[in-house]
This record gives sequence, structure tokens and C-alpha cells, in this order.
Amino acid sequence: MVSLHAKQPTPRLLPAPPSHARPPPAAAAAIVRHSAPPPDVVLDCKRLDGLMKSGRLGDALDLFDRMPRKNVVAWTTAISGCTRNGRPEAGAAMFADMLESGVAPNDFACNAALAACAAAGAGALGLGAQVHSLSVRAGFATDAWIGSCLIELYSRCGSLRAAEEVFRWMEAPDVVGYTSLVSALCRNGELERAVEVLCQMMRQGLQPNEHTMTSMLVECPRVIGGQIHGYMLKVMGSQSVYASTALIDFYSRHGEFDMAKTVFENLDSKNVVSWCSMMQLCIRDGRLEDALRVFSEMISEGVEPNEFAFSIALRACGSVCLGRQIHCSAIKRNLMTDIRVSNALLSMYGRSGFVSEVEAVLGKIENPDLVSWTAAISANFQNGFSEKAVALLLQMHSEGFTPNDYAFSSGLSSCADLALLDQGRHLHCLALKLGCDFKVCTGNALINMYSKCGQIGSARLAFDVMNLRDVMSWNSLIHGLAQHGDANLVMEAFSEMCSSGWQPDDSTFLAVLVGCNHAGLVKEGETFFRLMTHQYGLTPTPSHYACMIDMLGRNGRFDEALRLIENMPFEPDVLIWKTLLASCKLHRNLDIGKLAADKLMELSERDSASYVLMSNLYAMHEEWQDAERVRRRMDEIGVKKDAGWSWIEVKDEVSTFVARDTSHPDSASIYQMLAELVVVMRDTELDVHMQI
Repeated sequence: MVSLHAKQPTPRLLPAPPSHARPPPAAAAAIVRHSAPPPDVVLDCKRLDGLMKSGRLGDALDLFDRMPRKNVVAWTTAISGCTRNGRPEAGAAMFADMLESGVAPNDFACNAALAACAAAGAGALGLGAQVHSLSVRAGFATDAWIGSCLIELYSRCGSLRAAEEVFRWMEAPDVVGYTSLVSALCRNGELERAVEVLCQMMRQGLQPNEHTMTSMLVECPRVIGGQIHGYMLKVMGSQSVYASTALIDFYSRHGEFDMAKTVFENLDSKNVVSWCSMMQLCIRDGRLEDALRVFSEMISEGVEPNEFAFSIALRACGSVCLGRQIHCSAIKRNLMTDIRVSNALLSMYGRSGFVSEVEAVLGKIENPDLVSWTAAISANFQNGFSEKAVALLLQMHSEGFTPNDYAFSSGLSSCADLALLDQGRHLHCLALKLGCDFKVCTGNALINMYSKCGQIGSARLAFDVMNLRDVMSWNSLIHGLAQHGDANLVMEAFSEMCSSGWQPDDSTFLAVLVGCNHAGLVKEGETFFRLMTHQYGLTPTPSHYACMIDMLGRNGRFDEALRLIENMPFEPDVLIWKTLLASCKLHRNLDIGKLAADKLMELSERDSASYVLMSNLYAMHEEWQDAERVRRRMDEIGVKKDAGWSWIEVKDEVSTFVARDTSHPDSASIYQMLAELVVVMRDTELDVHMQI
């Protein structure tokens, strides 16, 4: 049995077919004329075809393995079924197995093999070329259907010139042949050449059909697309569902929502494909609620949604309640075995913050693919489960999957959040080995990881080796430099970014302001704050204002900080007043501290940091009753200060601690070592203030 996890087929020499001589003309349609198959083979072939068409690939291949006799029909059905069910590499390998078993291929078998090689991609080009050679020896090369399959094969594998050469050798190409070449040229960006072939086709007296015209809609500009639409209306009359669906997709790509909607509404009958196209159109235009409304209307119209419809609807879900309903509906329709639906569920639950559901869905997928693993890793990282995200990335790689740049980005960002420098370096090495370190997404994550782990030199090196950079690359570098307090390097990087032609955004300016704040460069910070609004036309966010207020407050310039708060274009939030309160504690400014605390209480009574800051400020002024009143107020409303965590990575294992923690299995020896260190510190006359 061919493995469902088979990799891209390694090109191998196909064995010679059973008949080595060129067949006589009367037998040109097949290498060997077979006698009528026995009834049991016919029945098994019908059962095999039914299983393949119903998507039960595993059951179909089990039946195929048990068949006592396999004729060319059985082999062809199995090859086509593998391709139809998303396993073209297995189908291509089965063709070679068929020849090795002594069964001679006919033209249908060659067509199926060529289709499998085309779907498998460039890795199967060598095998497809051998099937081409076999077709020539068998006398099938002039067959129009074989020619169309060959054009499809070579164009999809990046050999467009070979596809055109096949077309030239076709004795009398029909509409299908011309359509295959036009589609191949459009798919490879040769629009001008595609138009020439279309004109040649019409000069030959062949009328383009809807497939010919719609294949050009994939890549053509808006003007030509409009002309094709007009031609279809004039010559072909009313559009079929297939043509209308292509037009909806065309107008959607060019941002013409109303035109696409008009095409959809003018359809006399709509199938699931046209409904899915309309849903995709709504999502592409940012109308997620409309996409879900279309999904509901489709079901109301009596059209049964398929796996594509469910995956699109789940992408549009912003509510986990509605997502659960769609999940239940997919279970009811027995669509959970489809990987597309499962992957869409992973993304939906991840967006909604239900990581336990993500884990449950992933566990039920029989054969997770690269998208499944990446969605699960991203979901865990985005919801704060960084350690689990790293573990999933390692598990994914151990099971034979090659992580893509999105998986690496989530894994490296998780290492950054946990300060796991060693693990981050391991992932960096793996990315180097796989050639992903030069990709923008992975490179940005590497800069961020090394910066947060204190390795700013390595972060700069990761930035320098990137072939392509985006604004986020510069922002990651500038943020890293700002976190390390080197304001001069921050401003140098900002100047370098601008001189390289990149436009700084609000995140860039926030990083520069943070750098100026850490270095105490208030004047420079004010200059960049004005530059942001006056020269670049950016509107400062609460984070920018909070940074400026912190900068002024740390320098004791409270009147200016209050004036800045009064002039903000929006109401100050908790972050603004908390920042001011922290500065008041630093400078022991009780009066403004009380003002900030009162404002904080109005906005949020449950922010523990505000109570602690105010209590400490009262204590600094020895106003113990007021300090006790603040602490008592915390107890009355049930506010508790979250304990601060520390962690350390030892031999790829992370150990976490809180104050007075005894939960660690080695806590006894840890506290013993801590006591010994305290003794040493006291012996060296260091001031020790700690409670063990």
C-alpha cells in the first residue's frame, strides 16, 4: 500500500512496458489489448471508485490492497483517487508500481499519472517526463487529452517552454488544448502571449468556451477583465455558475465589491462554489458579518455547505459561540475528517483564546499537516502559552515536518517571552539549516528574541544578514536597542532607517521615545514627539503620551506633565495616571500623587499596582494611617497583588519561582544554598536585607 505520508516522489526510471514493440495501428489506443475483465474485478473497481469519490482514501487503498487481481482500470482509479484526495505524490508513485506489477498502461492511465505529477509539483517533473516518453512510445503523444495533460504538467512544474513545445507537436489541438495553453501562460504571467494564442485559436475557427475566457481572468488587469466579461455576455449569453464564480473572484481581487455582488445576484441558480466565492469576497473586503450572513442564506436556500464553505465561515467567526455552532454543524455533516475544516477550527479557537479547544481539535486530527501545527503553535503563543508553543514546534519537527517561517516566528517569539536563550539558539540553528533565517518573518523574530534575552549584538547581526527587511525589522531592532538603554544607537538606527527610504510608523517613534526615556534625554524626546506629529503626520497613541509623561515625571517636571495630560486629544486612561503616580512615588510628590490616585480609583478600582504605589507613597511620608487605609481598601474589594515570578532555564528545563516558594522539588537544597550565600555576603560585610 502506498503511504499516505509519502514525500515528493523521487524520480526513478520507469520499467519498460510489457510490450516493447510499437503497437500496430489497430491497437494504437493501448499497449496491449486486454480481454474482458472478470465480474469480481469490475465490482471491486466500482467500489474503489465510490470510496475515492466519497473521500475515504484510507478505506479505498485498503480495498485496493486486498484485490486479488488488479487490471489497468483498478490502477487508474487508484491513481486518480489519490490525486483527487490530495495525495498526488502517492498517485504518481502508484503508476510506477503498476508498471512493475506487469500491467500495461492505456491512455487513461497515462492521463491519470500526468495529472498526479502535475499536482505533485516540481519534485515530480522527472517522473512526469518519463511518463511523457512512455506515452510517445505507446503512440499516445498525438492524443489531444494527453497533450493537454502534458501542458498542465510542464506549466505547473515551471517548464513553460516545454509546455509550448508539446502544444506545437499536437496535430490538431482542440478547444481543450488551446484552453490548457492559455491557462498555463496566464498562470505563469505571460498574459500577452496568452492573448496571441487566443487570437490564433479564433483564427483556426475554434470558438473559446467559458473555461478559455475565465482562465484569463486569473491574471489579467481590470480593463482586459471587463472586456472579457463583455465578450462573454455578447457571445455566450447568460453565464454559467462556473463563469460567474470566476467573475466574482476577478472583481473581488480588484476591490469592486458591488460589481461582484451584482454578478452573484444575477445568477439564476447558485451552487456551493458560487456561495463560497461570495463569502470569500466579503472576507476579502473586511465584511465578516456579511460573510456569515451569506453562509446562513446558503443553508436557507437548500444548498448543502461543503468543507470549503465551513472553513470560510470559520475564518469569518469573531464570536466563539457562533464558532461552536458551526463546529457542531460540521460534526453533524461528518466533515471533521477534512483537514481544511480542522485547520479553520484551530485558527478560530486560537483567535478566541480557547487554547484547550485548540489542543482538543489538534489531538483529533488523524494526520495533522504543516498548517495544523503552525495554527496550534501560533494559538498558544498569542494566548500566552509560550512554553507549550515551543514544545509543539519541537514535536512538529520530531514528527518529520519542516517548520515554515510562521512556525519559527511563533516559536522564537515564545523563547523571547520566556527568555529561553539556549532554546532560541537551537531554533536559530534549525532555521539556518532549513534556510528560513533570511525570511523576513523569521528574521524579525530572531531580532526580537536576542534583544529580549540580552544579546543585542546577536540581534544586530541577525538584522544585518537579512536580505529583505520591512518596517517591522527596523522597529524590532530599534525597540531592542531602546530596551538596552543605548539612546545614541537608537537615534543612529532611526536615521539609518529614514535614509534607507523607510517611513517610520507609530511603533518606531514609541521605540525612540522609550530609548530617550531610559537615557533621560528629555529634550531629544520632546523633539521626536513633535517630529512625529508635524513632519510625519502620525497621531500619538496613549502609549506615546504615557512615555512622554514618564519622561517628564522622572525629571520632576510635574507641571508640564499635567499640562500634557490636559491637552491630550482623548481622555486619560489608567496607563496615563499610573505612569504619573509612579513618578510621584519616585520624587515623593504626595499632592499630585493623591490626584493621580483619585483618578485611578474613578477609572478602575481593581488595579493592584495603583493601590501598592499609593500605599508606598503614603509610607514614604510616614502617613501610616493613610497607607493602612489604602491596604484595607484593597482587602475590602478583594484586590490582590499578583506575585512576581522568576525563572531559570537549566538543561532545556525551565524552573519557576515566587517569593517564599517551596513547590519546587529541589526547594530544600535551593534554600540551603541561599542560606550559605547569605552567610558569605555577611562575612564580606555586604548589606543584606532578605528574609529566608
